[in-house]
Amino acid sequence: MSLKDYKQKSLEIIKRFEATEPRRWSIEGSSMELVTEVGDLLDLILRKEYYKQNVYDDLDYQIKDELADIILILFAIAEHYKIDLDESYEEMLKIVDERLKSKGL
Repeated sequence: MSLKDYKQKSLEIIKRFEATEPRRWSIEGSSMELVTEVGDLLDLILRKEYYKQNVYDDLDYQIKDELADIILILFAIAEHYKIDLDESYEEMLKIVDERLKSKGL
């Protein structure tokens, strides 16, 4: 599947999920949720790398789940701003590749 396919499926899930919420999420709400999820991911990474005590049975699953949550929210933000993630990601990879090549890497 392409990012575009995943985005479409994600937006369908988000629409269904919104039916369970007391109000529709704004872009600000989505942005705050993204920061929350990144914070949750950081907490799990700190536990995985032994900076904090692990309180989870399956830390790898928890990290995987948080990464997936972050991707879901990124799709919602991209949709709000009408950003084609396939195109944006391809452009970013090209720019980074060119920068590395210019440094002989």
